[in-house]
Amino acid sequence: MSLEQKNKKIVADYFDRYWVKRDVSVVDELCSDDFVQSYPNHGPRHGKEGAKKMLSDFTQAFPDLTFRQYQTPLIAEGDYVAAQWVGGGTHTGTAFDDMAVGKLATPNSGKKIYFSGMTIFTLKNGKIVKEIAEEGGLTVLQQLDLVPQPNPGKEIKWDEEGNQIY
Repeated sequence: MSLEQKNKKIVADYFDRYWVKRDVSVVDELCSDDFVQSYPNHGPRHGKEGAKKMLSDFTQAFPDLTFRQYQTPLIAEGDYVAAQWVGGGTHTGTAFDDMAVGKLATPNSGKKIYFSGMTIFTLKNGKIVKEIAEEGGLTVLQQLDLVPQPNPGKEIKWDEEGNQIY
């Protein structure tokens, strides 16, 4: 098995367990001790505990939160794996202030988020050392009514299966 195939297998396992099944124990198994995770809506997290806390806080606020691989297969080159994803959830849990802009000051607002993004994973010696993403952060902030809605005709639209309509 090539390095790229091994790395894609590690990232697929991590993504499924962390983002789909919300199992933070995968961080201890598949990430390095100096792991860095960065999503624009949440800012950087350093170390395994930071990554586990981010997902734990996120899922306490959005209990149905889930993501899935979207549109393209994992793409690997050497120590790098790129993934495109989509997902979201409904704010039916705790108040939530782990965002770069604004906060949901009260629990259970009922607001729904659904957005897409891309993540580049960096691996060294079979461990994920970086998870660096670009996400539809503006879309999320608009869905949560934390920033103004898009101008008419500029809205991102999704079909019934959760695929973006272009």
